[in-house]
Formats: sequence, C-alpha cells, structure tokens
Amino acid sequence: MAGSAANRTVILAAGSASRMQDGIERYVSNGEELQAIRKGEKMAARFGKFPFLDYQILNLVESGIGEINIVLKPDDRFFQERYTTFGEKLFPEAEISFSFQEVTDGTAHALLTAAAFIGEHPFLLLNGDNLYSWEAVTMLMETPSGQSGVVAFDIEGFNEWTRKRLESYAVIETHEGRLTRIVEKADEPERFRVNDVLNTGSGQEIEVEGRVLTSMNLWSFTPEIVEMCRVVPRHMPRKPGKPGEFELPDAVQLLLEGGREIRVYYACEDVLDLTRPEDIDVVGRQIRENLSEKITNLEWRWRRSG
Repeated sequence: MAGSAANRTVILAAGSASRMQDGIERYVSNGEELQAIRKGEKMAARFGKFPFLDYQILNLVESGIGEINIVLKPDDRFFQERYTTFGEKLFPEAEISFSFQEVTDGTAHALLTAAAFIGEHPFLLLNGDNLYSWEAVTMLMETPSGQSGVVAFDIEGFNEWTRKRLESYAVIETHEGRLTRIVEKADEPERFRVNDVLNTGSGQEIEVEGRVLTSMNLWSFTPEIVEMCRVVPRHMPRKPGKPGEFELPDAVQLLLEGGREIRVYYACEDVLDLTRPEDIDVVGRQIRENLSEKITNLEWRWRRSG
C-alpha cells in the first residue's frame, strides 16, 4: 500500500455516553444491549443484529488495517467479551486488542492509554460512535510517510439530522491544503467557510469554495502526537462546575505550532453519529437503506465463524 503504510488503528470508545441515557429504553429492549449502553458502551446498540462497532471494524479490515486497538473503560465488558470470543472469527484479517482509560479525562488522555500499542508506528485514530465510509478511511491511508492527515467533511454531505448538530462539532480552517486551526463548538460555524484546494485521494485534488468543513475525528498520525498528548495542558472548563479535560484538538495545535504539517483530505458524504437515544432510529434507517451490503457481509462472516 502506498503512502504512510499505516496498518494500525486506535478506536476511542471510553466515553460515558451520558447523552445516550435519557429514554434509551424506548429504543433498546434487549437486556444485554441495554446494560452495556447504560455503562457507557453505546456502540453495543445493534443494527441488523450486529453492534454498531462491528460496522466500524468491518470498514477498517476492508481497507487493509491489520491491527486495531479499542480504548475502553476498565469495567466495559461487552466488547472485551465479544471480540475476545468472536473477534478472530468475525475479522480474521485483524488482531483486535484493548487499552483502558481509568478516568474519562478527554480525548488526548484517551489516546495516551494506547501509547504502547502505537509504539513508533503511524496509525489512524477515529471515534467509536461515528461510522465513516470505506472511501474516507482508505483516502486517509494515503497520507505520505512522516506526515499526518485529517478528513474534512463538507456539511453539505450530512443527513439533515446530523446537520442540525453543526454547532456541537469542530470546524476547521485550512491553507494550501494543510490544516491551520480547529475551532471546537463554534457559535457561528457558518462563518468558517473554506476556500482552498484540497486532497481527495489517489493523487487527485478539488477546489473548494465557500464550504463549511468539519472534523469528525478521523485522523492519520505519526507517533509524535503521543508526545503532544503528554504535554498538552488541561483545557479550560466548558461547563460550570466541571473541570476541563485534556483534548486532542489542543494536542494537534501543539503539533502545528511545532512546525508539523497536517494534510487535509476532502469528503462530501454522510457520517453516522450515535450520540443520543433517538439516533438509534436514524442510524438504523441509514444502515438499512444505504449500507445493506455491510449487513450482508457481516451475516456471511457470522455464518462462516460457525
């Protein structure tokens, strides 16, 4: 494979899922599934008989990723048990391991728990509660050796449900195809319109004019980001009475200030987002209507596993 030859992926899945809790029983009736979500493992929600995270891992192995590390809370048992028991059978192309975030203290802190897995290797980083396309993942895997990259998602590609949450996402600014700044939870995201020429994979580029681009936390990194996560200061509190956390965008900013470049890859497509209980209906419909081949693939893998 050309580019960075990243063969490792870290999946961040140790959040508290606090926004998923209120009314979740209206959408989930299976006892095991409901218990896991109550503990924070919201990616246990099933779609076509398979947990949400199965679809993420399927895209990764189809993209050529061979080593996957899932960051969990220590008491999260659902995925430990599932992938310890069935991981090798369902996804024989990949070795699945786990890291544990003892205290939920931000995305930079979560990434640090996977430092031993990362070692000196380039890697992909992504959210467990978002589902990105195979195309977006493979495009990012073209990041040249020694460089980092991020997929910038054009909001015009999002479904209407996701677009309503624009103010909760991070918008990005670019210059000459490189990332210059991430703006978290911008009050007026429409002000941050990008005019630039961006990468689209396979050596192709596209001229982007007046587009609002978001980071949905789909990155390729060199191991340098681990050191930035070690030294990044705690972010200012975002809510009264709650301490700030160690946040990945702040660590990325340190990387930029140190003179490192981050290539921006452009995508105009939907990203499934599993944040609130009502998302289960929306995501379920999107998977049934647009990702039926993924369901078929997982069913075949399950039958093959015996």
